[in-house]
This record gives sequence, C-alpha cells and structure tokens, in this order.
Amino acid sequence: MTAPLPRDADGLRARAKLARKWAYLLSSRTFVPLTNAELERQLLGLVERLCAGVATESLGRRAGREVGDALVDLNCTTADALQVSVEVVSKGLLGMPALAPPDKVRERVVDVIASLAARYVDRIRASVLAQQEQLGRSLYKAMREAQVELQYSESRFELLEHHLSTGIATADPDGRLVRANGALARIVDRTPAELAGMSLFDLVHPDERAALRADFAESADGGTASTTQPRQLLRGDGEPAWVVLTLSPRRRLEGAARVIVLAEDATDVNLLQGQLNHQALHDVLTRLPNRQYFTSRLEQALRTADPGTGVSVFHLDLDGFSRITGGLGREVGDHVLKIVAGRLAAVVAEENAMVARFGHDEFAILVENTRTTPDVVTMVRRINDLLSAPFHAGGERVAVSATIGVVHRPPRDSAPAELLDSADLALRRAKGHGRRQWELADRAQDGRDRRTFSLAATMPGAWENGELRVLYRPVVRLADGTVESAEAVLRWDHPTLGALPHEQCLALAEDTGLIVPLGTWALRVACEQAGSWRRESDRALPVRWALTAGQAADPDLHGVVREALSDSGVPASSLRLGTPVRALCGERGEAADNLGYLAEDGVGIEVENFTAAPDDLVRLLDGVPVRAVRVVQSPAARPGSAVARALAGVLEVVRDAGVGLTAAGVTTPEQARWWREVGADTASGPLYAPAGPPDVITR
Repeated sequence: MTAPLPRDADGLRARAKLARKWAYLLSSRTFVPLTNAELERQLLGLVERLCAGVATESLGRRAGREVGDALVDLNCTTADALQVSVEVVSKGLLGMPALAPPDKVRERVVDVIASLAARYVDRIRASVLAQQEQLGRSLYKAMREAQVELQYSESRFELLEHHLSTGIATADPDGRLVRANGALARIVDRTPAELAGMSLFDLVHPDERAALRADFAESADGGTASTTQPRQLLRGDGEPAWVVLTLSPRRRLEGAARVIVLAEDATDVNLLQGQLNHQALHDVLTRLPNRQYFTSRLEQALRTADPGTGVSVFHLDLDGFSRITGGLGREVGDHVLKIVAGRLAAVVAEENAMVARFGHDEFAILVENTRTTPDVVTMVRRINDLLSAPFHAGGERVAVSATIGVVHRPPRDSAPAELLDSADLALRRAKGHGRRQWELADRAQDGRDRRTFSLAATMPGAWENGELRVLYRPVVRLADGTVESAEAVLRWDHPTLGALPHEQCLALAEDTGLIVPLGTWALRVACEQAGSWRRESDRALPVRWALTAGQAADPDLHGVVREALSDSGVPASSLRLGTPVRALCGERGEAADNLGYLAEDGVGIEVENFTAAPDDLVRLLDGVPVRAVRVVQSPAARPGSAVARALAGVLEVVRDAGVGLTAAGVTTPEQARWWREVGADTASGPLYAPAGPPDVITR
C-alpha cells in the first residue's frame, strides 16, 4: 500500500515517541476498548502509514483516508479525539526528520491531515445517518407494537370485564358509576342499565357509607395505593350482599381522574368460613366440641366460675372399645360413640357443662359447679350407670363402661394444659386398677408419674450416651461358697437421680418397648464377657440374663441368642436365661416356643420369681424343660415359720422333678443356711456381693 520507510534508528524512535504521545492523549480524552500497550501498537502502525504518505506524495491522501477509517474503527469518534489526533499528528509529522524535501514537508503534512479529517467526518456522518435510520425504524416498530398491544389489552379487558364473576365498575370523582359489568349487576340484583349513573354510595349499607366515602376520597384525590375492605352492599330487594370491595385510582392524561371499583362476592365465603370454624372446633362424628374448643372453654371457666364451688374435669376412656370395633365393625363402633356422646350430654343436661370428644374413645366433661351440682362420686356413678344400659347397635345389644380420671376444684390460676395432663395421669392410674374405675388427681402422685414417664422417655438417649451399663452379680454354691455363675444386671447412672437399679430399668424398658433392643444388647455384652473370662482366666463361668415377658415372646429371640453365642465364641451351656412364669403360659405361646427351641440348643432355662403356687408348679412340671427355679426370700418365710415349712415341702417336689433351686435376695447367714437345708443349690444377694464390674466375679 505504501513505500517502506527508512529503518534508521532516529526515525524509528521518533515514530514510536509520536505513537506513545498520541495513545496517551487519546486514552485521556475518549474511551478506547484496548489496553495502553495495544493502543500504542495500533497507533504506531497508523503513524507509519502517515509518515509513508508524507514521504511519498502520491500516497498522501490515501494514507490520510486509511488513518481516518482506522480512528473511527477504534471508537475514537468524539470531537476531542479528532482535535487531539490532528494536533499531535500534525506537530509530530512536521518535526519528523527526513520525511520529504524541506520545502515540501508542510504542504504534504497539510494534505495528509486534511484527507484524514475529511474521511473521519464522512465516516461519522454516515454512522449518524445509519443510526437515525435505525432509530426511526425502531420507533415505528415500537409504535405499531404499542398500538397492537393497546388493541389487544382493550379487547382482553372487555372480555374479562364481561365474563369475570368479580364485579367491575368505573366511578367518577363524585362516586357516580360511569360503567359497570354484568357481574356487579348480578351481585346487587340490578341490571347494568340501572347501575349506570347511580352513586356507589347508594349501593352500600348505610352503616358503612361514611367509611367508604373516606376511602373513595383518598383514591380520587391523588392517592396511589389501592384499598381493600369487606363491605355490605344492598341488593335490589334490600337484602345485604357481603363483598370484598377494592378501590383503585386510575390516572388519565386528560380529564378528571377515575376510580376502578372491584367487588368480589363473599357471601358464600362467609357461610363457608362459619362452617369451617365450626368443624375446626368440633368432632365430625359426634359433633361434640374437640380438645381445642374444650381447652378454650376450660380457660374461660377457670376465670369465671364461682370461687366457692370451682370446676370439675372428667376425662373418660371407654373400656374395651376396641373389642366392639374389632368384633362388630367400625360402623358399629361409630354408632356406639354417637350414643355415648348423647348419654354423656344427658348426664350433665341440668348443669353448666361441656361434653367433648378428645379422639377415638376418649371423652371429657367440664362442669362449672354450683351448690346443687352432685359430688364427684355421684357424678361418676351416674355416668357409668347411664353408659352401661344396653342399647341396639348393628343388630346387637351392647353396653359400655368408662374408666375416669377426675380433677376436682383445681386452683383458679391453674393452666388448662396442666389440668388436662393431670386428668390424663389420673385416668392412667385408674386404668391400672381395672375397668370401670375412677381416680382423683393428686399433685404429688402426678409428680411421681411424670418423673417415671420422663425416665422412660429419656432412656433411649441415656443408653446412646453410655449411661446404661451391664454389671454382674455372683451366684454362689451354697455347699462351698464358690462362684458358680454370674448374673448380668443393668444399672442406669442417671446424672441427677444417681444409680437406678436393674428392676427399675427393666420396668421402664418394658413399658416403652425398648426392652427388646436393650435386652439384646445386654445379652450380647454378657456373652462377650463370658467369652472374655474363658480366654483370660481359662474358666468356663456361665452368665445369666433374666428375660422380661416382652423379650421372651420376641419372635427374633432364638436367632438373637444363637448369633450372640456365635459371635462371642461361648457354648450354649454357658448361657442361662431366666423367664417369668407367666411368660410360659401366654395366650399364643410365643415365649414357650422360643424357650423350648433354646433349651434344645443347650441354653439353660430358669424360671424367675417362682411362687410355689399350684399353678406355677403345674406349668413348671408340664411345660418347657427347666434347669432351675429362682425363689426370692419372703419376709413371711423366715426360718422355722409355718410358711417356711410349707415352702420346703413344695420345693422338695421341685427337686424330685430334677429341677434345680436358686435362692435370690439372701442377706444373712441364717437365710443361707436355711436355703441350704431345704435343698437350694445356689444363691445370690447382698450377703455375697452387690452387682459390680466384671472383676467382682473373678477377684
């Protein structure tokens, strides 16, 4: 394109210096999307072209036009960019040595710069014209789209206005309806023609006109926010129509402002809300109040009842209701619940009372006592007398009874939730005495029950935290006093209550269903300890674990025991399992089957808490093969007493049957001597050693 310039060192430095100065001034006057180094490199090329144009006269104008194009392409499109470029390049070219004959330099520089400026202006003008044309096209397109969208919006609004169930109207600043849709006409039972020109305030109930005028004035006088309130409109026949009324200001470029009125019919919603509120507070089957409603009423009654007579709360649980549903079906059970609800209401018909259903077969009665209210005993008797009268249900004559927990005249500052908890605890204690029983709430006993329940609830966490341990109690031969086996027992090292004994741990675990996993863990620990004794002391010392009734009936017991023996490496003869007598005669025989299989494997089966009663003796002799029985020392069976002599006779029958005898709870040498005389083989108890870690057995 251009002739090459001389490559002398002075010329190169001069051109590089000019490019550097040009880059600096350009970057300070306009934005160029290049780094300084990149811009300087680009401008150096342009300087080279300009110098070549000045050096060769025929290339001058062409070089100027090329540099003008290049500046525009570099985004140097401002007036400052052109001015800076002309000034710095002109001065730089005039001071550049050996570009042209001295008398021709100024003329050629002017020619090159003029070409650069002319090309630069042409490119800018073309760009502006192109942008104006594009802008015009864009504006035209936007205008057409806006017109189409406006038409679409208007048609859509009309469609919605005429087909929506929401009433829509436009009102002027005075509240006159300019237009209204058919939905609003239907809500107020008028025709659209009747609504035209009517005042919005004439459609509102007189009691609400003042409030509506205030909201409307705010929307019409420059307000920007919409207001929504429930209102009562008047229908054409004078009946009220409940609506949710929304007022929204609508600004106009010309003319007075308008207010958009939206009326959503809420009459059916109000009726439905009332039904839902009733359902939320009442039992669906019996239509009695539920626990939530009862609690609210109890809270009110505690504040308003006569301080001299107070209130009474009866918490009822139907006895054997599951037998009715299981034997006669769920529909019969539902019918029974309805009958019970009606009869309970009849019992307190003369009292200021509430009968509620808490769930399934649980009911509650709240009585605000007066001077004529029957006492608790009479009230309980009336309840059960009326419930126990037979009635027809599902083609059968049935009757029910109830176990009842009672809270009578609690302090007025009592919390309803605490009273209901107390009634529930009293009900639990009453159920422990059998059916058709009742119990008065007792704060001291409630506290004890809560502590027990708290222990049962936190026992799994305590086990996980390592608070439960397996200890060992020695079982000795009465003949020579040597340790014959070790009995595994549990101890709970409670952080606040101290050590809880084995019997309490078992009772808590049995009550919560934890006994199966906890018993399995204890059994495995005991077997592992037996294996450890065999390996460390070369002593085959059997271990004994007392099963509860629940653990004895566990379908997985046989597999659990076999796995524990296999993992610990001890033979079945090294394990002895105790079982309650009642577990051997369960209704379905699960425990007897489990223990029979284990006895066949060689595990020693022993009977716990043998009472020497005839029934226990029959079960012992005719049931599962038993290795031994375990008898707890009774205070009445002291040596030399008639009870002791009778017990000795029964135990002789046991020995004759080939069953061993173990005495438990031996505390004195006299008791040990007596047990040895009646034929007991082994014994355990405080006389020998309390339960302790494994070394209590081997030391």
